[in-house]
Amino acid sequence: MGEQEPSAGKESERLALACWDYAWPLASEYRSLDRVLDETVARGFNALRLDPFPHLLAAPARGVHMDRCELDVPADPRRDLSASKATIRIRRGVRRLLQGAADRGLSLWLHSHFLPDSRARRSFVRRPEDFVDVWAQTLGLMREWDLLDRVVAVDFCHQFPQPPAAHGLIRRVFGRSPERPLPRHWSEREERSLEAYLVEVPRTLRALFPGVRFGVSCGAGQSEYLRQMDTGELDFLELALWLDDDPRFRLASGERLPVPGRLGRMLAPPVRQLLMEATGEQWLRRLHDQLNRRLAFARLRRMEPVLGDGYLQVSRPPSSLPRGWAAFIESTVDQALTAGVSVMTPTSLARPQTAWLWQEQDWLEQLNRRIRAGG
Repeated sequence: MGEQEPSAGKESERLALACWDYAWPLASEYRSLDRVLDETVARGFNALRLDPFPHLLAAPARGVHMDRCELDVPADPRRDLSASKATIRIRRGVRRLLQGAADRGLSLWLHSHFLPDSRARRSFVRRPEDFVDVWAQTLGLMREWDLLDRVVAVDFCHQFPQPPAAHGLIRRVFGRSPERPLPRHWSEREERSLEAYLVEVPRTLRALFPGVRFGVSCGAGQSEYLRQMDTGELDFLELALWLDDDPRFRLASGERLPVPGRLGRMLAPPVRQLLMEATGEQWLRRLHDQLNRRLAFARLRRMEPVLGDGYLQVSRPPSSLPRGWAAFIESTVDQALTAGVSVMTPTSLARPQTAWLWQEQDWLEQLNRRIRAGG
């Protein structure tokens, strides 16, 4: 498979991503949609990364589309979301959100976690053609709504091929429950099966929607597996860059302290804070080294590198912006800008449901101005 250039006319656009992900129909902060969209613009964002729930928007192969959906969402501490159940009218909700974003000139960066619902529709997204079908229907609806021109890119499977997004894929390729971790070593058959998704899904979708970029996101561990596969059809590689995922940091910060229960939860944040104050530069260098390695791989394969997720969790919600943490984030953003990254989030913690950071309007606007200007 030949190497694929990013879609013409899109690669030079600089985007500061607000990571709404799948929280927008769940968290109470999004109920006043017009207000929170205005707040997003006021903080300097010019794009939304969001989950439009393509497996729920699409009509099933057999049967009639049911707009009323019952979601059963697990807790997600990294997104400040508790376990919850929610009933939404998916097409009406997505159209209203996209129209509000378009009215404010926001670009759309789409992805999906393929969350569970009461009819288990994510289980039917198993083969490459299933991913093509749900995304083609989703983008087709946006074209009907005259909103397709706001869509910049589609990450067709968040953190491919990890759960939860790859729920049905895991059963098909690995023959195991998606609730279990993936095996550490993949067979040649499994690698070739996964490669088919990376080739067939973006190639087919691009033929149908040539103005949209198609790619995948991955964490630090998954990018090593991608080195064994054909990535020539991917326009971009979205990187999840979390210091919290560094095993050395997790050990040093006390996350793995042999102290059970409530006492362990009480001890870990102070240990983590002391660690960052004493040795923050060391951890910053480790994160930057990881970033540079992954940027080099993306560019070697002629994929646009995108920073859509990261960079460091806060131990407990502060009352105001922690300066040490803010300096860590600023340095990471500057490093990415110096390396030529043009699509990135200032930090994916900058979202309406994370109140302590969302209130820092001036700080976020300054960071996003630098992202949009390129430095």
